[in-house]
Amino acid sequence: MSSLSSRDWDVTRKTVGSLSMWIGTAALFAPRWIAGSLGVRPDAARDDVALPLLVRLGAARNIAMGAALLVTPAPQARRTTEVTLLLTALDAAAVWTSRATGDVRTRSAVLSGIVLALSGYGAARWHRQ
Repeated sequence: MSSLSSRDWDVTRKTVGSLSMWIGTAALFAPRWIAGSLGVRPDAARDDVALPLLVRLGAARNIAMGAALLVTPAPQARRTTEVTLLLTALDAAAVWTSRATGDVRTRSAVLSGIVLALSGYGAARWHRQ
């Protein structure tokens, strides 16, 4: 199995960092829309007064992690990927717990599982290099 070249890693790092920043920015300015799109119960996405703050806190973290991936040189970015994977796993656990209590739709749990699996796969490939 071939490892990722330095250029491949750099492209991947910049893609993930940019995507994190775009999603974080959308959540920062449209927290109710993002929450509804991701499967939060419609009444909660529309009426819950704490929801915008909580979504914006997550958005700020996404923006910060995306920026960290973009500005950290490729050789030093391994630690950032480890932290990103840990945060992704914690996010997935929170979504799965919310699914178990009926607060989010199944699609949220599925999306979280896919994101966690892809993040784990990517981190494993990057660390084998």
